[in-house]
Amino acid sequence: MSGSLLQDPIPRLIHQTWKTRDVPPEFQALQRSWIGCNPGFTYRFWTDDDIGRFVAEEHPALLPVFRGYAGPIARIDLARYLILRRFGGVYADLDFECLRPIDGLLEGRSFVVGREPEEHSRLAKAVERGLPHILCPSFLASVPDHPFWDHLLDRLVEARHCPDVLDATGPFLLTRAHAAYAGEGPAAVTVLAPELLYPVTKDDCWSRRLFDPIFWERATREAYAVHYWEGTWFRGAAERGAGPAAELPRQIAAVVTDGRPEGGRPEGDRPTVAHSPVAGTEAAPLISCLMVTRGRSGLLRFAIEGFERQTYPNRELVIVCDSPALPQDDPLERAIRDAACPNIRLVRVSAAHRSGAQPASLTLGELRNIAVDQAAGRYVCQWDDDDLYDPCRLEMQQRVLARADAQACLLGRWMIWWPAEERLAVSSERDWEGSLLCEKAAMPRYPALRRGEDTAVVEQLYRSVRVVRMDLPRLYTYVVHGGNTFTAPHFDVHWRGASARFSGDRCRAVLEEMGKRLPVEPYRRTVPVPAAVAARQGKVLVLTPVKDAVPHLPRYLELLGRLAHDPSRLSLGFLEGDSGDGTYDWLSDRLPELRQRCRRVTLLRHDCGFRPEGPRWAPEIQRRRRELLARSRNRLLSGALEDEDWVLWLDADLVEYPPDLLARLLAAGRDIVVPHCVLPDGRTFDLNSFQLAGKESGGEDPRHLVDGIFQPPRGAGRLYLDAFAGEGIVPLDGVGGTALLVRADLHREGLCFPPYSHRGYIETEGLAMMAKDMGVTAWGLPDLRIVHADH
Repeated sequence: MSGSLLQDPIPRLIHQTWKTRDVPPEFQALQRSWIGCNPGFTYRFWTDDDIGRFVAEEHPALLPVFRGYAGPIARIDLARYLILRRFGGVYADLDFECLRPIDGLLEGRSFVVGREPEEHSRLAKAVERGLPHILCPSFLASVPDHPFWDHLLDRLVEARHCPDVLDATGPFLLTRAHAAYAGEGPAAVTVLAPELLYPVTKDDCWSRRLFDPIFWERATREAYAVHYWEGTWFRGAAERGAGPAAELPRQIAAVVTDGRPEGGRPEGDRPTVAHSPVAGTEAAPLISCLMVTRGRSGLLRFAIEGFERQTYPNRELVIVCDSPALPQDDPLERAIRDAACPNIRLVRVSAAHRSGAQPASLTLGELRNIAVDQAAGRYVCQWDDDDLYDPCRLEMQQRVLARADAQACLLGRWMIWWPAEERLAVSSERDWEGSLLCEKAAMPRYPALRRGEDTAVVEQLYRSVRVVRMDLPRLYTYVVHGGNTFTAPHFDVHWRGASARFSGDRCRAVLEEMGKRLPVEPYRRTVPVPAAVAARQGKVLVLTPVKDAVPHLPRYLELLGRLAHDPSRLSLGFLEGDSGDGTYDWLSDRLPELRQRCRRVTLLRHDCGFRPEGPRWAPEIQRRRRELLARSRNRLLSGALEDEDWVLWLDADLVEYPPDLLARLLAAGRDIVVPHCVLPDGRTFDLNSFQLAGKESGGEDPRHLVDGIFQPPRGAGRLYLDAFAGEGIVPLDGVGGTALLVRADLHREGLCFPPYSHRGYIETEGLAMMAKDMGVTAWGLPDLRIVHADH
C-alpha cells in the first residue's frame, strides 16, 4: 500500500451484515443508531448472499477457505476483514449501539480496533491460551488496503483448521496477529481502551445489569458505542431473550417486613427474587390500577398509554374523575378512546359519591377511597395520572409480591425527572407510597387529606400485613412538571438526597436510554412551560438557509424538537437554494407537522446558480460563496421576521447540541452571542468566531487579504473560542453562523450580513464588525459546546 493512501482518512462508510435483509426487530433500533449518530456517513448493508458473491468475485483464491468453515460465523469474520480491506470504512456488529458520532475515534488514524473488557481476559479460554488481553472484531475501522489486513489474512489461512472459531477467525486470531505485527507510523494499528467501545462485559449484559440507570450511566460516560454481546452464533433465542438490553434484571433485591401479629420473617430480611416469565391470564390475579384525575391534564394520556403497554395480562384501569365531562371533545374521554383498551372504566364522581360532602371537590384521599371501592381486582395498584411507567411495572411488582408471600409491594427507589430543568435523579431509598401494589382486602382507608394521604396508608400496612420493598427504580418515573401536589422546595430536598443525580449531557444520555421503553420525548414536549419561564424566554425565530440538506434535516428537526423552549413562542424559517437532492420538497412535505409543533413556519426558495466544484473552503471561492450566503441570509430574514424578540441562526448540519442551548444563549444577556462549535473529535470548527490577537498593533495582517476579505491561515492573528476555555463569556471580533443568536431589534435597525467587504470582513464576520460600528459587541460562550458534522 502506498504511503499517500495511508495518509487518507478512514472513509466515512459504515458496513453491517445479517443473513438476509430481514433484520430481527431487536436489532433494528441498534442498526438505526449508526445511521442517526453519523449523518455524514454512507451506510452499506451486506446479506450472506452479497458476501458470497463478493468473496467469489474479489477473492476467488480464498473461496476454499471461506466455504470450508463449518459455522457461518467464521465466514462472516472473514467477510468483514475482506470488506474493509477492499473498501475501508467502519464495520460494526448488529448488536452494537452507537451512542455518539464516531468521527473522534477515526480522526488521524488508519486502523482502529477495540480491546475487550479486562474481565474477559480472565475467562477460562483466554487464560488457557495465555492472552493478557483480547482484541474484538465486532468493531473495526480502516483505510482500504491497510497492510495489517494482509498480515491478518496470512495467519487466518494458517489457522483455518482450528476447531474453535475464536482461534480460527475471531478475537483470539485477531489478538495474536496484532501481537506479531510490526507496522508503525501511518501503518500502525490503534487499539482503543475498553471504555470507548466495550464498556460492559458479557456478564453485565446477560444478567441485565444495564437496566440499573446508575450502572449504565457510569459505564457509558466515555463510550462512543456499546456492544451487547448477544452472541447470536452460539446463544439460542430463549437464552438471549427479547434483545439487547431489552429485558429486566434476572434477580432483584427486596426487603420484607412482616407486621402481622403472628409474625413471620424478621424485619429487614432481604431475599433475592428471580425474574421468570409472566403467567397467563388464567393464573394471574386481576390487578385494578387506580387513577384519580381532574381530567384536564394533557399528560394523563401517557399514564393511560403506560397502562395499555403493560406486559401483565390480567389488569383493569379504574379512572375516578372529579370533574364533569366537557360538552365537546373531553380530553379524558378522548384519551380513553384513543387507547382503544376494553379494560378501562371511567367513574365520574357524582352526588351519591359525596355522601353529604360539601359541593366543593373531594380531597385526594376521599377520591382514592372511591377508586378502591370501584376496583374489581384482587389487587389494587396506585396509578397516578401524570407519571411514566415501565411496561413491566405490574408484572415485576406482582411477581416480587408473590415470591415474597407478601400482601403489599412498594418500590424502594424510583426515578425523579424535572423536564423543564433538564434534571434526572435516582431517588434516595425509602418507601415510595405512590408505587403501592396491595391486596384489596388488606387496604386501609385513605384519610381525607388533599396531599400526603398515602403516607398513613403505608404506615398502617407496615403494622398489619407483610410488606415487600423492591429495588428497581426504572419501573416508575415520577415527573416534576410544576403542577404537582407538592411545590418545588419539596422536590429540591429529594434532589439533594438522591442516590444519583444527572444533569446536562448525562441527563440527556440516561433519558435517551430510558426512552427505549418510555415515551420520554413526547412527554417532554407536552409538559407546559411554567409561566415565569415562558415570560423570560421571549419569542424566537430560528432561521436556517439550506442547500442539499436532506441527509442532515432529520437530525436537525430531532435536535430542534428537543429545544427547551415553549413551542408556542418558537417560529421557523427556511430558505432553500441551488439544491440537487430535493431539499425544498422534503421540507414542504413536513410543513403541516412543523406548523402544528411551532408558532409559525416560513419556507422560501431562491436559486443563485452557484454550485462550485471542489471544497467549499477553498480561498479562491470564499468571496463569492460568502457573498451569496450573506444575500440568502438577508433575504430569509426579510421574508420571515415578524414580531419575534430574537433570531437564532442555526446550521442544518449540526449533529449535537444540548436542549438548553437556546436557554443558555438567552441567559448570557447579550445582544449577539454564539456558542463554541466543535467537530465530533472536539477540535474547534467555527473559525469565524474569533478575537483578534494583535489589535494593539493594528489588527489583521494586510498580506492575508484575498479578494478584499481577510483569510489568514488558521490561528494567524486570531484566537478562537478554544483559547478561552473556562472563561465563561468573552468578547469577539468575528462570529460564525452555526448557532448565532441576535436580538431581533438589531436586525430591524439595519444590522445585516454584508454581502460585500465591510472593513475586510463579509457575511457573519461582517455582521460582527457592523454591530461594532453600531456600538454593539458580539460575545462567545467557550464552554457551551455544539457539534458540527465533519465534512
